[in-house]
Amino acid sequence: MESEKQRMKEEYSKYTGRKLVFIAVCAVLVFFMFFVSLCVGTRDLSVSDVFTLFIDHIKGVTYDESDPVWFNDRIIWNYRVPRAVFAIVAGIALAVAGSVMQSSMKNPLADPYTTGVSSGALFGVAVAMTMGFSVASGSLAVTINAIVFALVPIALIVLMAPMFRKSPSTLILSGVAVSYLFSSMTSLLLVTTDSATLSMVYTWQVGTLSDLTWDVLPLSVASTLAGVVIIMPLANRLNLMSLDDKDAKSLGLDIEKFRVLCLVVLSVMTAVVISYVGIIGFVGLIIPHIVRLILGSDNKYLIPAAASFGALFLLGCDIVSRSVDLSATIPVGVITSFIGAPIFLYLIIRQKNAVW
Repeated sequence: MESEKQRMKEEYSKYTGRKLVFIAVCAVLVFFMFFVSLCVGTRDLSVSDVFTLFIDHIKGVTYDESDPVWFNDRIIWNYRVPRAVFAIVAGIALAVAGSVMQSSMKNPLADPYTTGVSSGALFGVAVAMTMGFSVASGSLAVTINAIVFALVPIALIVLMAPMFRKSPSTLILSGVAVSYLFSSMTSLLLVTTDSATLSMVYTWQVGTLSDLTWDVLPLSVASTLAGVVIIMPLANRLNLMSLDDKDAKSLGLDIEKFRVLCLVVLSVMTAVVISYVGIIGFVGLIIPHIVRLILGSDNKYLIPAAASFGALFLLGCDIVSRSVDLSATIPVGVITSFIGAPIFLYLIIRQKNAVW
């Protein structure tokens, strides 16, 4: 009996150790890729130069404007650091939202945009750019418009939920219906606008991390951190969602209210991210799939692992988007789709039904 207990304890240690190692490795790679991302751009810098400038800036070292180092310091801290930090935050938010969406809906095809958040945000941007209407004024008018209109589909789904008993399939279908509704209204606005506005809306639609400043970080970091803090203690309840609804109810889980709570939390996280950079596809769809295949479906480890791997994936895609030498800058959303689509097709072919 004692040897059996010891064997089980060793197996559990291996079970948890492998997951913790994966999370730790991803976190270390994110740290390394962060400094690599500061080197890439129209002005190439070495990793050693970037690291030195980074540390000196933290220490408060200043440079004269006539010194070429001053310009490098300005590029790194005013443009590249906010962009890299936001890529990490966005990767965490989208990957965690995708993990929660798939677990709560028991659907491997669900992602943060299934609820219509992306189409609502796009409609808000189109309204602000084509009609000049915004719920707020100032430099953040378009961003706030995107956030507000992104949450409208969620409000509609929550209000309609009692009519169809909040089952996963009907929640997803209602999100798809609302998404098509907003997409059609966006198309009506865009066919009547000028080419310049159409180009701006299109750039936002494909997702780009260009022109980000420190101003975008407080709200995005706060919403992502709050969402993760709310979701992590609910990991065990998310595990119960993998059971049949009747079995989950028998264990004391109010699945309808819990599912709506998850929808609201992940939608707020997603809405804030896409309101700044547009629709970045496949992060919330393929990252949870990959992590499930490697570590299994236990949300206590799946969520932090997806967060670290999502940050690594999006940061890497941003580096690739800036490294490709073309006449025009490639939006990061194009890179994530270009990489994500083949991976998703491969995962479908090699799907392990046991993880669901």
